[in-house]
Amino acid sequence: MEASRLNELRIEIDKLDNEILILLAKRFELTEKVGVYKAENKLNAQDKSRELKQFEKIIQLSNKHGMNSDYGTAIYRCIMDLVISRHKELEETIQKSNV
Repeated sequence: MEASRLNELRIEIDKLDNEILILLAKRFELTEKVGVYKAENKLNAQDKSRELKQFEKIIQLSNKHGMNSDYGTAIYRCIMDLVISRHKELEETIQKSNV
């Protein structure tokens, strides 16, 4: 592969990385609001039934878009674990402020 072609591919990857991060930032803004809502309403940080439904959807979407569903589920497991961790932090913070 020519160096210029490799550089072109990397430029495209960099553009996609930027788009992915913009979307992730928006997603985390929303999950922050969900976490606050859950904490204020004394709901569990983790909703396993919701996760199950989400992973079923992620597998379907991965397959639909020609991506290995194991990659999709691994990526979303990481995202969900971060969100759950943040929701637990919010729960602790809100509980302390209500004391």
